[in-house]
Amino acid sequence: AKDASKAAIFNNAGQHWNHILFWNCMKPKGGGAMPAALEKRIIADFGSVEKFKEDFIQAGITQFGSGWAWLAIQNGKLVVTKTANASNPLVDNMKPIFGCDVWEHAYYVDYKNRRPDYLKAFVNELANWEFVASQLN
Repeated sequence: AKDASKAAIFNNAGQHWNHILFWNCMKPKGGGAMPAALEKRIIADFGSVEKFKEDFIQAGITQFGSGWAWLAIQNGKLVVTKTANASNPLVDNMKPIFGCDVWEHAYYVDYKNRRPDYLKAFVNELANWEFVASQLN
């Protein structure tokens, strides 16, 4: 929050919003093929689905400490970004459409300190690509 007196409100509202998107971005037996419209946009903006996945996973790995990895829309283009703590791409006038919680509590029970393995599983085994595609508009 730019105004320190509103930091608690920003942090709690941000985490609430981030987690709503996060839960929608997952489904049992997720991952797999993307809907055609999403795949087409990802290929147009990243060159390939694999390049997008690499960039997204790398954003999550390199987020120092607590935060989030995101796929967002910025000026009509898909971009990968990361944010610290409770922040999200909305504060930079981007529309987040896919997000992964990289706070330790999100993965420690299953993955210990192996954040890269968690991110790979999130993208390849949990991602709800149908939901992400629905956020393109």
